[in-house]
Amino acid sequence: MKKIISLLLTAVIAFSAITFKSVSASAAVTDNIAFKAGSRIYFDNTETQWDEIYFYAWNYGYYVDFVPMEAVEGYENLYSVVVPVDVPAYVEVDGVNIPTEYFLFTNSTTWSGQQTANMPVEAGINTYTPVKTDGDFTFNANGFIASVDLSYTDIPAQTEVLATPYSKDFTDPIIVGVYAFNLPEGVTATYKLNDAEPVEFTDSYSFNITETTTVTVAAGDISKTYTYTKKSYAVITAYAENFTGDIYVYTFGGDRIWPSFNSMQNLGDGLYTYVINGSARVIFTTTADWNTARKFTIRDMDGNVLPDQEPLVSAGEEVTYALTL
Repeated sequence: MKKIISLLLTAVIAFSAITFKSVSASAAVTDNIAFKAGSRIYFDNTETQWDEIYFYAWNYGYYVDFVPMEAVEGYENLYSVVVPVDVPAYVEVDGVNIPTEYFLFTNSTTWSGQQTANMPVEAGINTYTPVKTDGDFTFNANGFIASVDLSYTDIPAQTEVLATPYSKDFTDPIIVGVYAFNLPEGVTATYKLNDAEPVEFTDSYSFNITETTTVTVAAGDISKTYTYTKKSYAVITAYAENFTGDIYVYTFGGDRIWPSFNSMQNLGDGLYTYVINGSARVIFTTTADWNTARKFTIRDMDGNVLPDQEPLVSAGEEVTYALTL
C-alpha cells in the first residue's frame, strides 16, 4: 500500500535498497538551498519511455499533487517541473542533518502503473534518470524503480508562472498560491479567478478558494490555467452482519498526507458509517493498532469479494460495503 509519511520520517529510510549515482554535478548551492524557487527539476525519460510523466510531491509548495511534467524544448526525452519555493538539501533534527526527501516520479495518477522510489534532494543535482541494468530496471521491495542516476542539467532560467496545489478536487476551503519568477523588465504577473479582472501580484500571493474556481496565472506571453472543483464529502456505509464491536477505517493515499486509523460511527444493527474529508484508500479493521488489528474482507452488497481490498473512495462519492471477518 502507498503510505506517505512525514518529511522527517521518510528521510531516514535506509538508502541501501536504492541505488543513486551522481553524474556531472556542477551547480553551486549555498545556505542549504538545493532547489531555488523558480528553478526546475528534470526527469530523463530515455529508458522509462513513459507516455505520461507526473511529479508527485507532498511538501515545499505541493500538497500530495500529481503534477504533469512538461517536455523541455530542444531536449529529447527530458521533462521538467517548476519548484515553487526554496527546498533545503537537509533539515536539522537534534543536531543531526537529515537529507530532504519529498517527491517521486510516476506514470499514473492512480498508482496503477510504475513509479520511482522517493527521490533524494542533493545540492548541485536537478536531473533524475532511471536506468536499466542487464535490460531491466532495479526494483526495491515495494516494486518501485530504485536505480536512478542523479546529474545536473544547465538550462538558462526562464520566465515561470504557476499555481499550487495543481488542479484538483477539494471539499473544505483550500489555499491556492500563485507564483511568478524571472520576469523580464516591464512585465507584470497577474492572476485571474474565473472571469474576473486580472489582479497584479509580485513574486507570490495566496488566497482561499471555497467554490469551484478556474485560476489563470499569466506574465507576458506565458499563461497557465488551473481548475479547483468543489466536491461534497465522501460517505462510507458499512454493514457487518453479526458484528457489534468497534470498526476502524484506515485511510491512506488519495489526498491524504498522513495515513490514520479512524473510528466508524456504530449506528446499530450492524451498520457503521464514516465521512471522509476528501479522497482516500480504505481498509477496515477491528482495532486502531496494526499489532492487534484484524482486517475485514470487503464485499459488495451481493456478497461478492471486491477485487481491490484497498478501494479508493473519492470526494463526493457515497459507497456501501458489506464487511466480514
